[in-house]
Amino acid sequence: MITGNLAHLERLAGQLTGPIKKALELLAERDVTELPAGKTPLAGEDIFASVNVYETEPAADRRPEKHFQYIDIQVLGSGREKIGYTDMENAGEITEDRRETNDVVFYGKVEKENFVQLEKGDFAIFFPWEVHRPNCQFEGKAEKVKKIVVKVRMDQ
Repeated sequence: MITGNLAHLERLAGQLTGPIKKALELLAERDVTELPAGKTPLAGEDIFASVNVYETEPAADRRPEKHFQYIDIQVLGSGREKIGYTDMENAGEITEDRRETNDVVFYGKVEKENFVQLEKGDFAIFFPWEVHRPNCQFEGKAEKVKKIVVKVRMDQ
């Protein structure tokens, strides 16, 4: 997991290569926090943004998840939220498998979970070898959040 703020993308982009570097360059070129709700292609199906507006929930009510084909760059456009994360070796049993339709599996529980707290302009990057639990309440309070999830197809 990598975290940072949109104001400092150049620090990170210069250290990376491939599709993740391209995605960070696309983020630096436009204000993704202004994108409308729904899906917006940034580089076809290889890099696209999915914008959602929702209210955060208690971490216990959120299911840990993992993706296989895409890296997630989760950007907070407004509000605050916590996201849990751990390595996939710390995940328990899969409770729902939507790999074929949505590139995601959900887990019942995870061990050794850490949390990152995000505020407006902050981002966290989750790779396919990591399990993450998004949309969790920040400081135990529900908040309305606008989040932009930039999906980056992994090199095949």
